[in-house]
Amino acid sequence: MNKSPKNPMVETDYDVFIKGETIDLCVPSDDKWVLDQWFRWFNRDEITTYLAQGIYPNTLKSQKAFYDTLGNNGSRIALLIKPKEYDGFIGVASLSSIDLVHRQCDFAMVIGERLNKTGSLFYGLEAKALLTQHAIEKVGLERVNSSQIVDLVRWQNWQILFGYQIEGILRKKFRKGDKVYDLLMSSCLSEDYQSLVHMRNGSLWPGKSKMFQLLKDLPKKTLIEDLSIWLPEKQKQYWNEVFKEEINGAI
Repeated sequence: MNKSPKNPMVETDYDVFIKGETIDLCVPSDDKWVLDQWFRWFNRDEITTYLAQGIYPNTLKSQKAFYDTLGNNGSRIALLIKPKEYDGFIGVASLSSIDLVHRQCDFAMVIGERLNKTGSLFYGLEAKALLTQHAIEKVGLERVNSSQIVDLVRWQNWQILFGYQIEGILRKKFRKGDKVYDLLMSSCLSEDYQSLVHMRNGSLWPGKSKMFQLLKDLPKKTLIEDLSIWLPEKQKQYWNEVFKEEINGAI
């Protein structure tokens, strides 16, 4: 038992669901010290810039209402991210829209606390690896979908290390206020996952040291950059070819 990071008079008990190297993924609870951390993340502008949240204030009551939906929701798994050397949570990772017929789901993650600690770079990376492995090996899914706005291109580049391959760009798919963004779509298929796990002795997470080296060795020019240039050019070229008669007639 530990002291709550928000109230030293409260004892905390982390219900670890998936153990990792740098973090553990824990089962949420409706204890106030848990909800009190969780709901505040979605009131921070720097956290919600690229999220649907942040338009209306999030409250302890509304976070409790969301938590209550998890118990009877077979289409979502949400776990809180707890670094090994930190007494508290820094974010939440989830599998949503779990479809056991089509054997796929959507991955999402929010890091709500940025810790200035050695190794904090790996927290989100390991969370994604652990939950992807859970989706395929425990839930039995064959496809895990992921999407981020184009501005978060660095994270998209890193995802290949967990089997997530870029599949395309959804134009002007996400709006926040007066800003509109394209979304980069990717997925991890079971066969790509199995290939990586085979090379890594049974685990998608290769270990902190190996992950650091893999990040350093990523190609300088990425598939995302090529796709971001190639696709709009090809779309415009094809559009002009299809409608050339009408375009010429309008001149």
